Amino acid sequence: MMDMPSGEPGSENRFGVFFLAAMQLALPLEALREVVPCGALAALPCAAPCVVGGVDLRGVLVPVVDLRQILGLSREDCADDAPRSIVIMEHEGFLLGLLAHGVVGVFDCPPGRWNRMAARNAVVSILGGSFQRTDDGTLVSVLSPEGLAGLQGVPMVVDPSPTRQAGSGVVGELPAESYLMLVRSGRVPMALASEKVYTTILHPRILHSPLTGAYCLGIIEYAGVKVPAVDLLALCGLGGIADLSLTQAFLIQYPKGWVAFIVDEVIDVVRADGSKALPIPARTLPQAEFFAGVLPLDTLPPHSRKAETAGIDYYLLLDGRLLATFPQLEGLARMNTPVDGIVRSNAPNILVGDVRTQAERCQVLTYDLGFEVATPIEQIAEIIPWAEEAAIFGAGSRASGLVVSRGRAIPTFCLSGLIGLPGGERSPTASVLVVEVEGGDRVGFTVARLVSIDEAPRNRPESPGAGRLALPEIAAASGARWSSAMVGAGQQERMLGVLDLQHLAHTLCQPAALTAS
Repeated sequence: MMDMPSGEPGSENRFGVFFLAAMQLALPLEALREVVPCGALAALPCAAPCVVGGVDLRGVLVPVVDLRQILGLSREDCADDAPRSIVIMEHEGFLLGLLAHGVVGVFDCPPGRWNRMAARNAVVSILGGSFQRTDDGTLVSVLSPEGLAGLQGVPMVVDPSPTRQAGSGVVGELPAESYLMLVRSGRVPMALASEKVYTTILHPRILHSPLTGAYCLGIIEYAGVKVPAVDLLALCGLGGIADLSLTQAFLIQYPKGWVAFIVDEVIDVVRADGSKALPIPARTLPQAEFFAGVLPLDTLPPHSRKAETAGIDYYLLLDGRLLATFPQLEGLARMNTPVDGIVRSNAPNILVGDVRTQAERCQVLTYDLGFEVATPIEQIAEIIPWAEEAAIFGAGSRASGLVVSRGRAIPTFCLSGLIGLPGGERSPTASVLVVEVEGGDRVGFTVARLVSIDEAPRNRPESPGAGRLALPEIAAASGARWSSAMVGAGQQERMLGVLDLQHLAHTLCQPAALTAS
């Protein structure tokens, strides 16, 4: 058991916390070697039922244990969504892998909050104690490395790279150390504080959804929930994923749900010092706000290098705090919906409340028309990136252009122009909102900027104008139909005009409306 004779953690009172089914488990940080994605496991000649195979860790086969079998979880718990990660534990120079559903982050045990645990009928217990997280008050069960190493019949492997482990060698000398997850998207190497990452996913299947467009690739299914999938490279304005069939993903949890960030490859998790990042010169990157700096390779410990990034001697350090609070991404996280109407035990708790109130509230997409406007997301069949060059029709046509998507030619209209407002400057999120009307026809409305995805009441009072802006003459001239609603929640709640795009599209599809003026 951990050496805590006084009942309190020692000077090293930091713990790496991870999920297994609905449980939050942890290891002392000095025993947490690294976290790797869980792929196919190699068979091991081992009689212990809890040993489910071995993971190839840079040429070393590390035994992997499924703690659910040791902890006596029910079959229903064991049949839950497959573990996505493997936590590599180091104890006295030996390695052992532990299955996990996701990594939560690194937490300190507050003074006086340590609860020591011991199994009186066991030589060494696998549980060392527990503590309460200061951020959300949830309880974390801390595993005993000594107890895990003493499991009967469970083999461990000699650590081939002891200098990589915490507290020794060059890595241990880094001040303000933290764990960084290294990823590659295209030829761009990026790093992110691993405490911001909920879990990683190998080869996610990306499905089309009404959210598809701009940097949102669609959705993936995780833990019985449909999760929006974001192309990290496109979000940062650096290009886009070349082959969606050969990708990996990492999830970040927001207050209302998850967002999956799609990358080509999760390379490694290393212990390093993010404060050594060099500043990025102004105007170097199109979306520089997403980056905290540049980490030269000599500030990182040895790790797996990839041929695709050969000759690149740095990682771009992502600003994890901004990613976790960026309004557009928080809006996408609100779009988590159950695949089959059942929320899994390891899904975000807030989602249960969202599903329960779905009958009274609906999701709305908000966008900029000189003021923020909302439209129910259920009215939007597709979101397509908008290129201003596609507006090729002259004043003789009411439509400004055509876009071709999924075998259809879709007439597009400048939405701000339709309701008599000056067009805004096109932003990286400029999009065509595609609406389907009766008969299967589709109409596209171009907007210069997407703002967020939020909640609004499903039943709304009709209004002649847009929220606080009274625009009756515009509404009458364009055939637009408005209602007003309090959109969002808490400090983000605001009064907006809700524009019925389906009604407007129906009006435009009438023969008289499509006649050139």
